[in-house]
Amino acid sequence: MDIQAILFDKDGTLMKFDGYWVEVSRHAINDILRQIGREDIPTERLLAALGVKDGISDTDGLLCKGTYEQIGLALNAVLREYGAAVSEADSIQMTLAAYDKNADTGKVEPVCDNLREVLLSLKRSGRKLAVVTTDNALITAKCLEKLGVADVFDKGYTDDGQNPAKPDPWCAKDFLSRCGTMPQNALMVGDTMTDVRFARNAGISVIGVGEKPDGRERLVPYADAVLPDISHLADLLAEA
Repeated sequence: MDIQAILFDKDGTLMKFDGYWVEVSRHAINDILRQIGREDIPTERLLAALGVKDGISDTDGLLCKGTYEQIGLALNAVLREYGAAVSEADSIQMTLAAYDKNADTGKVEPVCDNLREVLLSLKRSGRKLAVVTTDNALITAKCLEKLGVADVFDKGYTDDGQNPAKPDPWCAKDFLSRCGTMPQNALMVGDTMTDVRFARNAGISVIGVGEKPDGRERLVPYADAVLPDISHLADLLAEA
């Protein structure tokens, strides 16, 4: 497998998911409830709408695979169930603002101890690296800086409200065009079915990863290979 370009998802692929996103979501939801004067609405009910139960996210839930717009709409549906007169547009805007405001409340942890060296070894081999995430630019930049890998990537794609988000293949096609790389020489690495669909839509290979065994098992029938984390990626590419 002659891989010349690798695209990485961020959450659950480069950094651990629940320790960061469940905590940020909890704070963001509480901010929204305070803003609309409805602190009587259970935070856990709103978290459940995002696929979070007892502090653990469902890999197929909106928090893991959704955009901010989708998260805002899901929260709006619950708010309206409880009689809160909030429009969908206002919910989306409040969601974006609340997540940005609380971006520092979660714990940023790498998926493996040697994350920077793992990525640098791939880069030293001549490969181009990109991050493709449905997160926004502000939080993405903060997380990559805290992980100590912001400078490793040749390009970053975030949910900017302009370019199509995963699983639309636009980001992959743009990156390959910039690199002068053919689809058969490119690889996507991610932890959700959104990442798998993104890769398939772009006509590139896909490696699944995941902190949770059940999350990895879900990817087995669909990904080209599944690894516990990206520290095993170099060995897999060497064997291919």
